[in-house]
Amino acid sequence: MRVDKDKWEILAENIPIGVILLDSEEKLEYINNSAEVILGLKDVEIGKKLFEIVPDYEIDELVKKTLKSKENNSISIYYWSNEKKLLEIRSIYLEDGKVFLIIEDKSIYEKLEENYRDFIANASHELRTPLTSIQILLDLFSEKKITLEEIQNEFFPYLKKEIMRMTKLVTNLLNLSRLESGVVQINPQKIFLIDIIDKVLESLYPLIKKKGLKLHLDVPSSLEIYADPQHLETILFNLLENAVKYTPENKQIFIYSNFDDNNIVLVIKDTGVGIPEKDLPYIFDRFYRVERSRTSEDGFSSGLGLAIVKKLVEKHNWKIEVESELNLGTTFKILIPKGKEG
Repeated sequence: MRVDKDKWEILAENIPIGVILLDSEEKLEYINNSAEVILGLKDVEIGKKLFEIVPDYEIDELVKKTLKSKENNSISIYYWSNEKKLLEIRSIYLEDGKVFLIIEDKSIYEKLEENYRDFIANASHELRTPLTSIQILLDLFSEKKITLEEIQNEFFPYLKKEIMRMTKLVTNLLNLSRLESGVVQINPQKIFLIDIIDKVLESLYPLIKKKGLKLHLDVPSSLEIYADPQHLETILFNLLENAVKYTPENKQIFIYSNFDDNNIVLVIKDTGVGIPEKDLPYIFDRFYRVERSRTSEDGFSSGLGLAIVKKLVEKHNWKIEVESELNLGTTFKILIPKGKEG
């Protein structure tokens, strides 16, 4: 394989994949920024042997094997820098005796697979628990060991809560499946934004009151947009429910609108626990869940709500942005293009 060095260096500096070029003696001739980030390197010295820079025996063996066989090879390894990473590394033997390494960080895919497995396990538990409770109560009732009045007074509130949670989980799964399959249609109409916000806040009011949260709402009553009312309600419910759940008691939540040059901007800002910076790029991925500090009060988060939000926002041809600081809070912004609100 022959490579035009100037061309591939320009390309290599603008891709999120690690690229390394070694000479026939395994000495470093080139490394791009992405490779330095993936491998946790700083101030790399050109001309050193790769093993002196990256003392990993599996990578070293890959390079030696490629030079000896003069054939392309690949490996998947766990690599430790500042954290454990799953790397896929491909070696390409060049005609001039050099070796070209392409390094991809696959950690996020492994994390998503792990989250998917956790979700299936947790969802199965969430679905099984209320069903088991109902079965036990029915058995006791049929055996006349418990009365209907006792069921109503002692167990009904618990069962109602569990069934509502089970229904929400199944509904989210179905909604996301329909969104990803392209079945869901957007039917925009001219609506007052404040009407949908008020409707969502009304449904969340019991929890807002219970936690003593203070709401700051600043959206003009005259602000109209084109949107599908039902889907906009789903978007706002998911965002505001998260804001309420993850904001400590007696803290504040801000909901306001403003404008930039091209967009109407709806802002939902909480003063809660925040989201770690490393998680921010992935929070809209389905099944992705951050660490326990941001799981819901009942200990279970499906990792579906924000994925649904992102899909519905995109269906409207809008954009959504997120900023967060640990222990200070999280801000979501929905950007609705002026004149293209729906």
